[in-house]
Amino acid sequence: MKKHLLVLNGGSSSLKFTVFEVTKKIGKQVLDGSISLHGDKSVLKYKKKTINYQTGYNLKDWWDYLYEILDVYDIRYVGFRIVHGGEEFTDTVKVNNSFLKKIVKYNKLAPLHNPVTLELMKLVRQTWPRVKMSVSFDTSWHSGLKPEVYQYSLPNFLYNKHKIRKYGFHGLNHEMVTKLAAKKLDKKINKFKAVTCHLGSGSSLAWYMDGKVIDTTMGFSPNEGLTMSTRSGDVPTAIVFYLASELKMKNKDIEDLLNKKSGLLGLTNMRDLRDILSAAGYKVSGFKASHKYSPLDRKRAKLAISIFVYNVARFLASYIGMSKKLDAIVFTGGIGQNSAIIRKMILKKIQKPKNCKVLVIEEAEMINIANKTIKCLSK
Repeated sequence: MKKHLLVLNGGSSSLKFTVFEVTKKIGKQVLDGSISLHGDKSVLKYKKKTINYQTGYNLKDWWDYLYEILDVYDIRYVGFRIVHGGEEFTDTVKVNNSFLKKIVKYNKLAPLHNPVTLELMKLVRQTWPRVKMSVSFDTSWHSGLKPEVYQYSLPNFLYNKHKIRKYGFHGLNHEMVTKLAAKKLDKKINKFKAVTCHLGSGSSLAWYMDGKVIDTTMGFSPNEGLTMSTRSGDVPTAIVFYLASELKMKNKDIEDLLNKKSGLLGLTNMRDLRDILSAAGYKVSGFKASHKYSPLDRKRAKLAISIFVYNVARFLASYIGMSKKLDAIVFTGGIGQNSAIIRKMILKKIQKPKNCKVLVIEEAEMINIANKTIKCLSK
């Protein structure tokens, strides 16, 4: 029986999974799919199949659903993605008791993601006690940022003692699409210059030059930078003070507001960009609205799209402006690779450098995690 490697990528409202055949290297992909939350129901998609479950978000239930289709594979290795590894974890590591004790302290820095992955690890261990596991970090790709980029203008003790700084995220995908783009343009990676635009439920840009990341839009947490599906992105600190002092909101309520109730959802009461584009009057291939849009829906949708596009364009323009040369602007992520409308709107707002190519590359973090996993666990 062939050996297999499973990659698990868990988030606040979805769980992606991919299975690869494996020897000493990663072989062909044999399974790919996801479980995601749609309203108060769960939807499992794999091999062109769609299964609807009446239960909402429950990771234990999701794992049980997934195990039913994984049981036919001889899973020997499991690779996980963790969003936040701080300064401590800059490379893929084995999952063991020592790691599990150390990583818990980073839960507060990525509350929507890190706890989900740790819970997944427990479920996998219970199911397959002898399976070898490793974890790769979204922060690793950005670990070479210079102090002038990563340190905030705050008292030094906040960095020295509490490690409050810019970290950057989506690194596993930014890394792989950067390498794929360089290969596509026949450029050496250590001489390549690009801005990668990961646009999806979570969104970020990364500016890469000559072998290292120069800057990225996410910072201390994944809620910094661009407008996202449910995350606010950059907001003035005075707003946070106002929410606490004038609206008497508690810290947890403010955190939930900025992470789960803001962004496109907060602006439109819709979280799916296809729905928002449709409400704004754009034709979206393969999408059919489930309800009629009111004039207010349409007005809000148009504004939300403008805000999203403007925020991407202003960061992209700043990176372009600081680059002496740029080989490529790379779009990736669910929105970046699938919405030609959004790409066109963004590019219309910037001045593309001479001889700079615009590339669309499919998300590649799962194969990146797989490669890192087998490399780590084969040592």
